[in-house]
Amino acid sequence: MPKPSELCTALRNWRIRARLQQDAVAKSLGVTQSQVSRWESGRDAPRPHNIEAIRRLIWGPEADPLVALRYFVEESHQNLLLMDASHTIIACSRPLKLSSGPLDRFGWVIDPQKNPAFAPVHARFCELLARPAGVVSLKITIPFVENGRDWCAIITKTIHTVVGTRLCLVEPSFREATGLEGKEIRLEEVRLTPDEGERHSLTLWRQMAPAS
Repeated sequence: MPKPSELCTALRNWRIRARLQQDAVAKSLGVTQSQVSRWESGRDAPRPHNIEAIRRLIWGPEADPLVALRYFVEESHQNLLLMDASHTIIACSRPLKLSSGPLDRFGWVIDPQKNPAFAPVHARFCELLARPAGVVSLKITIPFVENGRDWCAIITKTIHTVVGTRLCLVEPSFREATGLEGKEIRLEEVRLTPDEGERHSLTLWRQMAPAS
């Protein structure tokens, strides 16, 4: 079971993704809007009966959210990975399991040991998984060379907290580069404000890729 503080964070993230106001969530839980606000801000912790109600609201009465998320990734026909805080792949979608698929061919691009250009991005990812501080997603652009041709990896990472464990849903895509795509390493973070989830995008850095 997640800790009360983690559950309150999960409640806030779920409410924002569902585009619900605090008042609507409060009515579902049988509490006041101000009580939901205190939970989400960390000023108050839910009592045991509230914890169970919140858990059921977010994840349903029976579903194990981690098992459900892994199943979703593994059965998907899109390019999806589920990674833990150590950047270990714990679930992989059908296209990425293929021996001739993009992960088999280009997986080295997102390996900080095999691709030094990815190492600073990997370090930032680990920092965010340990302490997201409102960051909900990353978009990474990594140019690379394959068989003498310029390619670009575009990787979107969405941070989730599931049953007390921080995970990252990763959507990798690989394509031949055009224009600046083959020259710039980019890392963009999307952060939510504490109130109603307004999104702020921040380009953490842009730098020229090493010459091949």
